[in-house]
Amino acid sequence: MHPPLSEQDVLATGGWHPRYVRVLATASEGDYGVAIVDGNGDGAELEEEAWLWDDADGRWTGGSSSGAGPLDHLDAIHSGGQVGDGCYAYGRAAGRSSVRIRFGGQTFEVPVGQYGVWAFIGTGTGPPPALAT
Repeated sequence: MHPPLSEQDVLATGGWHPRYVRVLATASEGDYGVAIVDGNGDGAELEEEAWLWDDADGRWTGGSSSGAGPLDHLDAIHSGGQVGDGCYAYGRAAGRSSVRIRFGGQTFEVPVGQYGVWAFIGTGTGPPPALAT
């Protein structure tokens, strides 16, 4: 078993300038992870990053990165991202401490971070993660 993807992993190996970057949310399950990053620290352009655990090096490594738009336009859920067998979702829920996510026939309580952003990743097949009502 290895440690979950953390803000420190993203800061140490993500290639971001440590003076400006904010890691808004991270999530991982097994060998797959996702991070939502504000590269300039101003909320103008977020990145969704897929991460993979590298057994040979014993650390998390960045996979792909994609623009996620500005923080103030982030929807309650953006779903359908995938890294390996991991399906992920993220969103904004300002003023809440958690959101409930449905995935793989289960419901998960996902914490909302200090910037009002959350992230979830799960392994399995079926429909992408969705907000539970």
